[in-house]
Amino acid sequence: MKYTELSIIILYVMFCIILGIWAQRKISSSNAEMANYYAAGRNIGTVANSLAILAALGSGGSFMAGPGTVWQLGIPFLSWMTVGSIVGFALASILVAKPLRNSRKVTVTEFLNDRYSDSKAIKIAVPIVIIMGSGMYLMSQMKAGGLITSYVTGLSYEWGVVIIALVFILYVSMGGMLAVTWTNLLQGLLMIIIVLSLIIAGIIHLPVSWIDFFNQATTQNQRLGNVGATVPVAGYLGAFVTWATAVSITPHLVMRIFTSTNSKSAKLSLNISMLIYGILMLGLVFLLVPFIGTLGESLLQNNPSDMWLLLIAETFFGPIIMGIIAAGIMAAVMSSTDSLLLAISSAIAYDLYKGVVNTEADQQKTLKVSMIATWFIGLVIMLLTLNPPQYLVVLYTGAVGFMVACLFSPMVLGIWWKKANVSGAVSGIIVGGVSFLIAFFLFEMPYNSEILVSLPLSLVVTMVVSNFTEKPSEETLLKLEMYHKKETYNTSNERAASGVSEKANSFN
Repeated sequence: MKYTELSIIILYVMFCIILGIWAQRKISSSNAEMANYYAAGRNIGTVANSLAILAALGSGGSFMAGPGTVWQLGIPFLSWMTVGSIVGFALASILVAKPLRNSRKVTVTEFLNDRYSDSKAIKIAVPIVIIMGSGMYLMSQMKAGGLITSYVTGLSYEWGVVIIALVFILYVSMGGMLAVTWTNLLQGLLMIIIVLSLIIAGIIHLPVSWIDFFNQATTQNQRLGNVGATVPVAGYLGAFVTWATAVSITPHLVMRIFTSTNSKSAKLSLNISMLIYGILMLGLVFLLVPFIGTLGESLLQNNPSDMWLLLIAETFFGPIIMGIIAAGIMAAVMSSTDSLLLAISSAIAYDLYKGVVNTEADQQKTLKVSMIATWFIGLVIMLLTLNPPQYLVVLYTGAVGFMVACLFSPMVLGIWWKKANVSGAVSGIIVGGVSFLIAFFLFEMPYNSEILVSLPLSLVVTMVVSNFTEKPSEETLLKLEMYHKKETYNTSNERAASGVSEKANSFN
């Protein structure tokens, strides 16, 4: 057991739980509980939201599993995916940031339901997509958390998953988005510090010049820089398209737009996050991956590839610094896990329960259902994670691809195309989702290439069906215009109106 590393992680986890208790008390004393629980009061500034977005995207699958995945699947695969993420932030700031923030909604489902005229089909279909996609994504994060817990405690991977899953569920169920936001600030800062420290340590410990060291690595592992050696080019393109479109619709990232003080802050936060994420990921991959070749074949065979970054770090640092690094990587895992848990619980409690099952439910009852949903879904995913797929990166990219296939067309066409209607949106969701699942489960396609079939099908079907069915109502078109208008309100006015009052949720 690594007592120093374990002590540091325990202190960090205790801080997160205490923060959850504080957030719960703050929410309970607020007149705008729903806005605080799901949107952090819509009062998160640009710098804070940039760190929170970075933390939500910079998961265990990217920062922790990235180097090992690159060694196994090659630099081209992860490079295309990382560049896709960078493009995705820019696209989201252009395509969806202003309309989503101006809508003053709380969830992706609520926004789409507002755009498509209170459609019951949208109310049911979108939460189901979010629950399925976010649940798959959540498995990758719990796997990463289980690996780290196993690393510092010496317990089995299975016990590591159980322990860390209970911690995740506990503080998210108590504090909602307010707790998630404050922990994400710390997590974002930790991630920046840890990754920069690893990059600097890698530079210091270079045995020869970086170019020679990198050439040695490509000689030792000829798949490393060889395009198409491990994954066909279609897999690279699919990973790029998935992440270039993901930021616009992925619920745990979109929810950060709803928390912004205004649309300008939302756009700026997305672009700042894009810049920081790109620098950290590319630096981590190109500087640290060559060190994997120095670890020895037996060590690599006895540890999952998602753990190899920690093995590299052990060659640079002693126990105290390793404890901080382990806590920082755990922060990366927690930052995505808490946001995903909240996205799933909001889909169940706010979108399905309050939106469909019991439309008269008050805030207290809705929040109670949300906490129950957090525990139920969290425990189910925990059990599924006990026997997870091999690669974290491939798993969560597949999960995001499914959500993109279903939601990108209804979201973006709904914002920018006046003819988009309920029939087209529902058709796009069904065709995109079903075609993705068929390609994923029934065909032997390259990693993450399913999106290249399902996304075009969803786009075409949404447009064709919308063109040949009823036109949107005048009320819907007026609402669409309001999404794009310059904001005429400010955060203080929203707080005075209790954040999510009926007036704030309408365009009358």
